[in-house]
Amino acid sequence: MAVFNLNNAAQNRIFAQKTIDTLASNAFYGRGYVNDGDKKAAMFLVDEYVRAGLKPLKIDINKDVLSAGLFLHPFSFSVNTFPGKCDVKIDGKELVPGKDFVVNPGCPSIKESFSIKPANSNKYQKRIKKTALLYDTSYKQTKAELVKTAKFNLKITLQKKITWSVATYQDSKAGVEILKTSLPANAKKITVNIKSKLINHEASNVIGYIEGTEIKDTFILLTAHYDHLGMMGKTMFPGANDNASGVAMMLDMANYFSKHPCKYSIAFIAFAAEEPGLIGSKHYTDNPWAELPLSRIKFLVNLDLMGSGEKGMAVVNSTLFPDYFKLLQTANGNSGKKYLTGFKSRGKAANSDHYWFVERGVKGFFFYLMGDYNHYHDIEDRAQNLRLGEYYDKSFLLIRDFIEKI
Repeated sequence: MAVFNLNNAAQNRIFAQKTIDTLASNAFYGRGYVNDGDKKAAMFLVDEYVRAGLKPLKIDINKDVLSAGLFLHPFSFSVNTFPGKCDVKIDGKELVPGKDFVVNPGCPSIKESFSIKPANSNKYQKRIKKTALLYDTSYKQTKAELVKTAKFNLKITLQKKITWSVATYQDSKAGVEILKTSLPANAKKITVNIKSKLINHEASNVIGYIEGTEIKDTFILLTAHYDHLGMMGKTMFPGANDNASGVAMMLDMANYFSKHPCKYSIAFIAFAAEEPGLIGSKHYTDNPWAELPLSRIKFLVNLDLMGSGEKGMAVVNSTLFPDYFKLLQTANGNSGKKYLTGFKSRGKAANSDHYWFVERGVKGFFFYLMGDYNHYHDIEDRAQNLRLGEYYDKSFLLIRDFIEKI
């Protein structure tokens, strides 16, 4: 059996794993919008940029001062947060948050007890009060039943798998999603105590660069979002693969290219507020710095979900930019070696921070790795469950080779 010979001096898996361990730790509160989790992550990234030798694109009048603010591209947005209780009981028994249930991302505050009525029951009471309507996702509601849903005080949705997300608004009525196996078939009563708060949140993209050796005013752009879902009451969503892994690889790339600069300058943007709807990247494309205009970006590489790789790599926009995709394929099979098993070629998709750049005319790919790691937007996406292996090294070297060929 052939042994894959990796250039171990190029990438640093130990560094990447430590970065994931740090960003997914309790100290960063899930890198969300409670306890300034994302702001703590942004300051961590500034320190890592400086340590890697990245320079700020903004220049201070006093050039002897390297302040954190020079790396920050600030903005604000509305987001629904859950800083207090998120408790749910079924017939007096407490459900485990994140494991048995999640609250709807746009859920308003509520503290009530309700009777439970199945969505497909024929025993509707037109004027019943304090009733929760139960909606099983395996059951398709009719249009008439959907109209009746709006009359109830609380909507319960049964799911086969529990995942969470972020909302930039509050719904008019409360809702919870419960794991199907966690709700007894004969459940009669649900008690909810949910504290939410719609806030105007300030965040920042974190930007630095490495000067090119020849064409200094043209940039290859490496990006990864550093935010995650944050806290649902006392329950944290760590976001190890999504997307501490992408940030870890981006920082590892920064360390490498600081020592091995390309002919083009390389800029690095760690985006905030990807989870609420690609807000950080849209803000940048709407308000680019004069030092990094969209017209000077030769190519963008966006990194997300970089913790596996056993089943290859998905390449979003490969069909839009076939010449660059051919370059990537060449890098994968260069000199007889093959880093990854293959690629899933995808077209245009608004599923990460590359999207707004491509919409504005910037060429770019979104890379994410495919494998056996299946924790996504759940409480088990923890650093303890994501231990980097040889495919981290292989994907790093592939992306490095691709960038150096651009």
